[in-house]
Amino acid sequence: MRFCQGAPVFAVEVRSQYDYGPAAEQEMQDKRIDYFACGTLVVWDVDLLHEDVIKSYKASDPAHPVIFHRGDNANAEPAVSGWQMAVNDLFE
Repeated sequence: MRFCQGAPVFAVEVRSQYDYGPAAEQEMQDKRIDYFACGTLVVWDVDLLHEDVIKSYKASDPAHPVIFHRGDNANAEPAVSGWQMAVNDLFE
């Protein structure tokens, strides 16, 4: 029961009630920078209260996330090739 060595290739950050506002946005951005510096390829920012449910940030272009909405199938390319999930599954 030990932690994996190294950075994950895919990370998911699910927002809590405290993850809103300018300070929280900066913390989320700082965390993504840390992930990418360690070798993570894709970071999801999951916000169940927002229309843009999943913002998928890629290390290759961290300033331009891919946005997934309800009704979409979200993926974690290129970190998890071929895998996807229905965004609606987050609400069931």
